[in-house]
Amino acid sequence: MDAPQGKGNQVNVTDRDVARTMQEYGGSFVRALGAAALAADPVNLKKLRDAFPDYWANYMKMAQQLSEVEKQASK
Repeated sequence: MDAPQGKGNQVNVTDRDVARTMQEYGGSFVRALGAAALAADPVNLKKLRDAFPDYWANYMKMAQQLSEVEKQASK
């Protein structure tokens, strides 16, 4: 579940980071998806990602942005 996500010079985030971002910033449905993703085994996590690619992409981008902000703030 913790395979890094990201391309090029983007900050790498894990599936766990994306799921936690969903739980923290999403509406009730997306928060539930985040919780399900955190509880899922790799097979079921893939099913969730495949079933909701738009949500996953949006929250992956948000997780990357948050990670970059945290990185800049720690300098």
